Amino acid sequence: MPCTLRRTQRRALTFTRSLATAVKTTLSSSLFCDKNQTCSPFGHTSRHPTIPKHDIGRPRQLRRGHIPAFKYVHFIHRLPIELLAHIFVIGSEDDALSPITVSHVCHAWREIALRTPTLWRRIQLSPRLDMWTERIYRAGACTLDIQLLPWIPTRSFFPKHQHLDMHMVQWYIHFVAPLIRRWRSLEIVFADYSPFLWNASLSAFCSRSRRIQATSLESLTLVYRANDDTKEFCLFSGFAPRLRSVTLDGIRLAWLPSLFGNLTYLDYTHHGFTSGYDAVHDVIKILDVSSRLVELKILFPRKPLPAIPTRTQAVSRRVLLPSLITLHLRVEGIDIPFELAHLMTLILTPALTHLRFVDLERRQQPFYSLKSFFYVYAIPPSLRSLTVEHGWYDPPMVTPILRSLPSLRQLVVRRSHSPDHVLNLHSRSRKGRHQMGDVSGHMHLHVHPDRRAHATRRQR
Repeated sequence: MPCTLRRTQRRALTFTRSLATAVKTTLSSSLFCDKNQTCSPFGHTSRHPTIPKHDIGRPRQLRRGHIPAFKYVHFIHRLPIELLAHIFVIGSEDDALSPITVSHVCHAWREIALRTPTLWRRIQLSPRLDMWTERIYRAGACTLDIQLLPWIPTRSFFPKHQHLDMHMVQWYIHFVAPLIRRWRSLEIVFADYSPFLWNASLSAFCSRSRRIQATSLESLTLVYRANDDTKEFCLFSGFAPRLRSVTLDGIRLAWLPSLFGNLTYLDYTHHGFTSGYDAVHDVIKILDVSSRLVELKILFPRKPLPAIPTRTQAVSRRVLLPSLITLHLRVEGIDIPFELAHLMTLILTPALTHLRFVDLERRQQPFYSLKSFFYVYAIPPSLRSLTVEHGWYDPPMVTPILRSLPSLRQLVVRRSHSPDHVLNLHSRSRKGRHQMGDVSGHMHLHVHPDRRAHATRRQR
């Protein structure tokens, strides 16, 4: 009996040693590399010099089953689908053909693009109406952004110019007119002159026989500087309750409260058919209706001859803009127009914090009537940021402006062939305000960092 027990123990010990050797060999071949391979942190191997093997006794190395090789996946495929779709939508705002490019990358991206209706909402009209018909279908029930521009989007970075005449414009507008209730924005820009362009593009919206209302319209842009049509257009039957942003240049519109009463942004360039007190009277009526503006940009361009006779009676009606925060006063000619100077004496802006004087022609010398303008226009004391550009800048006027604005925190001066000069006033007390000397000569110490490199290149 004892011999049998010893024989059984000897066999069990031999079997245990054999099993341990087999397990050790298996784990070494699956977990570690041979002499000519190097382990990767993701499980696969590569041909490199030998590295030390890990200790087989560590518990983290004892895994059951076969360890599959790790397949590398790009980090963009790990983003949530909602975030990836949002990135696609942002990219489509800069490039009308971006949705097509995105949908041709891979099968996963195509599924995401086809299931994102807002990605296809931008319709930039061109002769390929079959493509835009398919995009309207993919947009589903979401609102649309309609664009009629003087160029056609292409696969390259350079858009192709398209000539727009009356018949082509009317063809485009009748294509999208049935979807007017789904319009979120409308942008029409004409660069070249052609007769009856406004009639062809806006006749479908000004019909008196049927009621056409843009119930979803939020943004409107109408630009045609070479317009010679003096007719006053009444859009969308005078009803667009969601309209908040308007950009106008070269067109007369019937300014109704039901259409423009809720505006918060207005970029207005006067059509030029009226001048003098009549032009001021037109703008005053516009601002009286749109008294909720938060940002306002005004320009009175110079045209050869006004098409409508002007009156000689001065305008005395004042307008209060209690919510206006940002104001841009732009000049296009060689001097500040009389209409702009007279208009600024009739506007009350108690909450204005950002004021910018813009010179579109970048004059090197100050305007002739600059002192007269600041004599009639009192800058609001609530101003915190002031930008003076080119012809609006006169060095002797910097110190009086700073002394008259107790809340001013930043003054930016832009001149031709020179970097931006920025004067930051973070700590200003009432006592220090009266002791302030001439700071116009010290403004060269504050150079805007974004324009320093550009100015250096131009000087070279």
